[in-house]
Amino acid sequence: MTIPRLYYPCVLTVGDRCFLSEEHLHYVRSVQRMKPGSRLSLFDGRGQEYTAVIVDISAERALAEIIDRKSAPERPARITLIQALPKGQKMDFIVQKATELGVDEILPFSSERSIPRLPPEKARLKTERWRKIAGEAARQCRRSDVPNIPEIQSFAGILKAADADSLKMIFWEEESRQGLKDLLKKFSGTCIFSILVGPEGGLTSEEVEAATAAGFVSVSLGKQILKLETAAVAILAIIQYEVGLFGIGLENAQKAVILEE
Repeated sequence: MTIPRLYYPCVLTVGDRCFLSEEHLHYVRSVQRMKPGSRLSLFDGRGQEYTAVIVDISAERALAEIIDRKSAPERPARITLIQALPKGQKMDFIVQKATELGVDEILPFSSERSIPRLPPEKARLKTERWRKIAGEAARQCRRSDVPNIPEIQSFAGILKAADADSLKMIFWEEESRQGLKDLLKKFSGTCIFSILVGPEGGLTSEEVEAATAAGFVSVSLGKQILKLETAAVAILAIIQYEVGLFGIGLENAQKAVILEE
């Protein structure tokens, strides 16, 4: 039987006791109907997984004690998704699926053709929402780490933020001549990737020029045009199949889990 699993973003050690949040209290008491002695799993979002046992539980609080701790196996690929702000709630979907597909970091940015123009307070609330979605997606797919999602940045800001040691790819269909699979073959030893995906209206030629000047390689997914949210998921799935999460033969690959709706 699978024990309940909760996101608890604190560093813990065996023997520590911790109070669960109000949200977690409702889940373990009213949904799972746990009692003293019941076991649950906590993960800290940084790669640590803890086994805990309920010590005390009431309508006001739930106290758990850590009885075991283990580190998640290191994944063979590190991936950063640099995503332009899309319309509506599409970013919620992208964050959820990118987390399931093992992305390590999601950098949201506002591009020239991004339709959302968010004031500072609304941008902060959006970022908090995406972090919560990532935490819940990590819980469901049994990741022990949660992707880092910083505040929304400018296009110039994300070009500077991209890992200098990564294979930096920008997906732009207008003039791209290089396919993703061919590029991955060319850099077969690479295990750090930065993936830049534009908004619904696409990136401007000036933005693409700035990205290529910053070391990004222009890449295409082929002739078929995909929706923005579909493209992000497809790109991540292809890369993970080739070098990462779905590489079953890799010694340290994390097991892929198919979620039950």
